[in-house]
Amino acid sequence: MGPVVLGHEKLRVYQRGLDYASWTHSALANIEQSAAVLDHWDRAAESIVENLANGNSRHAAADRNRFFDVAFGSALECAACLDICACKKLITVERQVEGKTALQQIVNMTIGLRRSRSSFVKEEREEYIVRQNHDIFFAHEGLDVYQVALKLIVWLDGVLDITDLGASYATRLDKWTTSLVLNIAEGNGRFSEADQVRFLDIAHTSAMRVAACLDLLVARHQVQVSQIEDGKQILARIVPLLLGLRGYLDKQTD
Repeated sequence: MGPVVLGHEKLRVYQRGLDYASWTHSALANIEQSAAVLDHWDRAAESIVENLANGNSRHAAADRNRFFDVAFGSALECAACLDICACKKLITVERQVEGKTALQQIVNMTIGLRRSRSSFVKEEREEYIVRQNHDIFFAHEGLDVYQVALKLIVWLDGVLDITDLGASYATRLDKWTTSLVLNIAEGNGRFSEADQVRFLDIAHTSAMRVAACLDLLVARHQVQVSQIEDGKQILARIVPLLLGLRGYLDKQTD
């Protein structure tokens, strides 16, 4: 008898997910620095594989789509992790593009699975986004708030290079700026407007935590106002953009 093959193993998208998870593992092995984004990236890559397997094993369309939605969101989270890593100079631009190209294929195939009404294995290629230029792979990358949030990542790294904020504050700021970017990306890709709102709210909370943390650093005389001024200006752009997106989604659900 040959090896037992489960249904999900026959899916090309599942095999692509395994390939990407392996690629991520190799990329992470070559990064010596520590950053909150690295753990997110590893777990999101594994989540793609796990949820594709789970989704394909379900018979009810709602159950299938619930798992496929998570796999889809995890792929977008991986793409955002690549952007953050590139901003932090943890990976090269070439590796960033290589990873996004693989993820774009996974995303398109996952959408095809989600839209299939058949209980049998069926894969239809559905384009999530037409790549119009070298910089855009996914829809969230075209959002102003996403691009500004990446600028906050770059700003914070620059501050940490020249200012000792203490391990506790540095870790928290890294965690919350990373959360801000990842939740904007994943939320924008969700099919449910309720899910989109939920992820935007998490992103908003992360932004406000960053703002409050910067104020605490000043209040405790650990930094000067001038040292955080640029960061606060970036946050002053991010928060209204998040609220604007939230307001738009609220109107859609009324």
